[in-house]
Amino acid sequence: MERVQKIEKAEKFRLALQLVGLAIFIYFGSQSTFYVVLLSIPVALLLGPVYCGWMCPRGMFQNVIGSMGKRVLGARYNKLVPKKLHKPLSCFRYVVLLFLLTAMVLHELRIIDDAIMESVVIDGLVVIMVLSILLSFFVDRAACRYFCKEGAAASLTNLVKIRKIRRDPLLCNSCGICDRVCPMWIDVSRKDVVRDTACISCMKCVQKCPVDALRVE
Repeated sequence: MERVQKIEKAEKFRLALQLVGLAIFIYFGSQSTFYVVLLSIPVALLLGPVYCGWMCPRGMFQNVIGSMGKRVLGARYNKLVPKKLHKPLSCFRYVVLLFLLTAMVLHELRIIDDAIMESVVIDGLVVIMVLSILLSFFVDRAACRYFCKEGAAASLTNLVKIRKIRRDPLLCNSCGICDRVCPMWIDVSRKDVVRDTACISCMKCVQKCPVDALRVE
C-alpha cells in the first residue's frame, strides 16, 4: 500500500512538471524545448535526461494517447515495431538532431534564408513530431524512441551521468516487471548498471520493482 501511494505521488509530481513544460512550450514557441533541454544539462550530468522523463509535455501527450491505444489494441499494442528493428530505428533521432544542427549552421552562414529555415526545417520538424506523438497510439513513447531531437541531445548525458540506476543481482528475482514498464524498451533486468542512451531517467523501473533491487546510486 505504501509503495502504491509513493508511485501515485511521483506520478502526480511528474504530471505537474509536464504541465509546467507545456506552459513553457506554449509561451515561448515550438523550439523552446530544445533550449530548455540545453539549460537542464547541469542536472542531466548528475541524473541523466530527467527533463525527458519528468517534464517534457510531449511525454504527457504520448502517455494519454498510448493509454487509449492500449485499451483499443490490447495485446497488440507496442507490437508495430519488431524488437530487432528497434535498435537501428532508435538511431533516427540522432539523424533528426544532426539535420537541425546542420540547418542552424547553414542559416547562420546565410547559405539558407529565413523562409527555408521556417517553412522547411522548423515546420517540417514540427510535423514529424506531431505525427510521431500520434504514432504512440500504436508504439509506447514513439516520439521519444525514434524522432525526438531534444531527447537525442539529452540522451548523451547517460554516458557521463554521476548517479546511475543499479540492479542488485542478489535481490533481483528476474520477474521482468522493470523491462515491461520501461517506455524505452530497455532490458533493465539484464543489466547491473543502466547506461543505455535510450534511458530517459523516468525511474519507472525503480518505482515498480517489487523487491527494491533497483536503486539510484
